[in-house]
Amino acid sequence: MVKRRLLEMGLDVPLVADIHFSPAAAMEAALYADKVRINPGNFADAKVFAVREYTDTQYDAELERIDEKFRPVVMRCKERGISIRIGTNHGSLSDRIMNRFGDTPEGMVESALEFAALCRNYDYHDLIFSMKASNPKVMIAAYRLLVARLDSLGWNYPLHLGVTEAGTEFAGAIKSSVGIGSLLADGIGDTLRVSLTADPVKEVEVAWEI
Repeated sequence: MVKRRLLEMGLDVPLVADIHFSPAAAMEAALYADKVRINPGNFADAKVFAVREYTDTQYDAELERIDEKFRPVVMRCKERGISIRIGTNHGSLSDRIMNRFGDTPEGMVESALEFAALCRNYDYHDLIFSMKASNPKVMIAAYRLLVARLDSLGWNYPLHLGVTEAGTEFAGAIKSSVGIGSLLADGIGDTLRVSLTADPVKEVEVAWEI
């Protein structure tokens, strides 16, 4: 087990499990990890590129279905005292969100807030948000909109910054600097990750420079 091996090596850095598609995998990871990341766009939600109009009743029914699969993960994380990162990704918004909000920063934010509301229904608040996109302009807009929405709701949660699939060591460093740097200049962001198609050590070096 990764967590046990890390502790045996004297490394107590928190272990984050990045989960896509599988609620069962999230349940298992929540037994060992210190944080579980779920993607609202593909956690118990369909993406079959269907074109349909959702009535309010149909939309709410989909949220109830998601709640049934997400609630056990929330309760396990709450029992263990670990956190959940609600990590919206611009490239994997669900059909439900796409059909109501489009492929937009607004859709990214609404997707995340829906899952946060489900968590809050169970008095679970150990949340962190991310709004990642490979386009820095979309990423910046999504984070700024999320901050505005959180402020309007009176919710205060930390933000994890990143430009996903930023690119090569050179191009990716530029895109990450633009996206992450702009938000840090706004006073937005608590943690960050640089994603490069390069040696992971380079990701750390660029992150430190930012």
